[in-house]
Amino acid sequence: MTDWVKGVVVANTHWTNNLFSLQIRADIAPFEAGQYTSLALDVDGERVAQPYSILSAPGEQPLEFFFYTQLEGDLSRALSRKIAGESVWVQFQPAGTLTLAGISTPGKTLCLMATGTGVAPFISMLKTDQPWQLFDHVVLVYAARIWDDFRYRELFQTLQQRFPDRFTLLPFISREQRAGTLQGHIPDKLRSGELEQRLGRQLDPESSHIMLCGNPGMVKDAVAELQNRGFRDNRPGQPGQLSYESYW
Repeated sequence: MTDWVKGVVVANTHWTNNLFSLQIRADIAPFEAGQYTSLALDVDGERVAQPYSILSAPGEQPLEFFFYTQLEGDLSRALSRKIAGESVWVQFQPAGTLTLAGISTPGKTLCLMATGTGVAPFISMLKTDQPWQLFDHVVLVYAARIWDDFRYRELFQTLQQRFPDRFTLLPFISREQRAGTLQGHIPDKLRSGELEQRLGRQLDPESSHIMLCGNPGMVKDAVAELQNRGFRDNRPGQPGQLSYESYW
């Protein structure tokens, strides 16, 4: 049976009509960057819950979560109406294996590929020292529909200033053209070689570990392309160079 703790909303930031972030103060168990927990509301006598990736770094309070209401359904829309001081149920024990702790063979390049709110677990990682301790270079490939949906830019700018030679950001925008971004979809640009050309580095299983999170179609197609290149799934007892999770 799930153990729940009562969380209190600290802030609700509406980025666009459909995109928002909730900050919730809640005493949950320690978690690793990349993990998720469930949020819940009591509706008509029933507790309605859904898992969400934790965007904040381990040990950080309040906890932060990133939502796209059009895709994530009724619970996310209800959460979007929460204001500071109101309550939300939070699952006490986080879970999930999309973490850097599961990487047994650090390499030269860590490439994080995300669409939409699937960037949340990677932001959690980028707020820690782990990526920089394990890898020489960290790449974030982050796709959004339009530029207004491309959030947390200030954090990325800070990382570029802090690690000018070790952090690369590659924005993808699928529904509009914008200077400095790639237009289209991650799997297509992987297949064509344009993604690596823009990065100025080759992604290969000998020196790279790739983590993917977001739209299930993106994850499926990108993983298939990378497996064709010799990348293997990273599993307990079977070290590989691919870690992934579908998440809208």
